[in-house]
Amino acid sequence: MEEELKKVNQTFNDLTVKTDDKIRELNKSVGKTIEQNKEYAEAKISENPFAYMAGAFFGGVIVGYVMSKGKRYCNKVEQV
Repeated sequence: MEEELKKVNQTFNDLTVKTDDKIRELNKSVGKTIEQNKEYAEAKISENPFAYMAGAFFGGVIVGYVMSKGKRYCNKVEQV
């Protein structure tokens, strides 16, 4: 019985180490991908910053408009 517990404990420890290694590997991979995407985005924005600022502004205006419409619609539903 004690031998089996030692084997199970050893197997569990081995799997834990392997899992930790895989998690570290994934973190490095994700970090590289995020860094590459960040560099790409910064390069695109630096090519034409005003276009991206205008896009963000108008996107915000549209989102605000849609949110205000939703608020008005909810008030009408409550009144009915």
